[in-house]
Amino acid sequence: MPRSDLALRALTGLTILGLAGCVAPPPTVTVSSLSGLQKAIDRAVAGETIVIQPGVYAQTRPIVIRNKQQLTIAGATKHYQDVVLRGPGMDDDRLYTNIRLDNADNVTIENLTVRDSYYHGIQITHDSDGFIADHVRALDNGESGFKVTSPAHGHGPAAYSDHGTIENSVIGFTTAGRRDVVEGVDIVAGNGWHLLGNHFDHIRRTDGGPAYAAFAKGNAHATVFADNLVENSFIGLSFGGGGTDPVFFRNGQTRFETRGGIIRNNLIRDTDDAGIYLNKARDFLVQGNIVLRNGTGTGAIEARFPQSHGTIRHNRISSVVKERNAASVHVRGNIKIAPETMLPNWPFKAQP
Repeated sequence: MPRSDLALRALTGLTILGLAGCVAPPPTVTVSSLSGLQKAIDRAVAGETIVIQPGVYAQTRPIVIRNKQQLTIAGATKHYQDVVLRGPGMDDDRLYTNIRLDNADNVTIENLTVRDSYYHGIQITHDSDGFIADHVRALDNGESGFKVTSPAHGHGPAAYSDHGTIENSVIGFTTAGRRDVVEGVDIVAGNGWHLLGNHFDHIRRTDGGPAYAAFAKGNAHATVFADNLVENSFIGLSFGGGGTDPVFFRNGQTRFETRGGIIRNNLIRDTDDAGIYLNKARDFLVQGNIVLRNGTGTGAIEARFPQSHGTIRHNRISSVVKERNAASVHVRGNIKIAPETMLPNWPFKAQP
């Protein structure tokens, strides 16, 4: 090859490398109003970060994240109490949901508070995969802090919101939830959801009916609840239960509420009913949890119905493991401890 051609190729290669090195990083946009936040979301490109300035923002319309990819929405500081999206209250239906994701993948929300909505703090729906909430407080949302919803009669992975993570967050009520169903986190028909290092507190219904700090249902797969603190709630952590309508089960398969889920290394204390509840849960593992002071006459850990099959091992509990209605469970290595056991060094992550 002539020297001139070699030189030309070398120059072209250097030019390409130079251009590659000059690609601008994804932009960061700072906003100081809810209208500005919604406009920034609507205009956002993949990889963008939207930072919300400190303040309490009175809210009567939901923030909607629709048809977006790889977007981060963050409070300006590391303290969720510095940025607050505050609705008109649990009994005011002008605001159903503080933030709603609709066909939005790989969205991260961090370092802020959502509160005082009629139904949900953050709703994840319509094939919104890869959601992350980190260091979020969801407080006094009438039904749930986080709601993962499924379509009626859905089929195939494109119908569902999968592989989400909620971590290092604080979820609960100052008094109790207002709607007919109440939960801190409700995952309907989602695959691969992880709840890690969160604090659930006062997850109860005003009328005293069943409520769940966190649960997965509707033929959800591969759910992981780990390193969470649950206290002062009706039921602690649950696979199944809650009465999923058959039309919302994943791919129309209604035999099991969950498959292959793991509940491990959580501290659950002072519940009105069971600390851990397994209702039509298949191939579960419940391991390394501490359950203290569950409701009178209930089990620290309860498995129910013939569809429930799995392993309960190496937990420390102040009550008993119950197998109800022909559940089939491998129980081993669990240790009975005193109800008043103190746990000052519990490895809990979320900060109040």
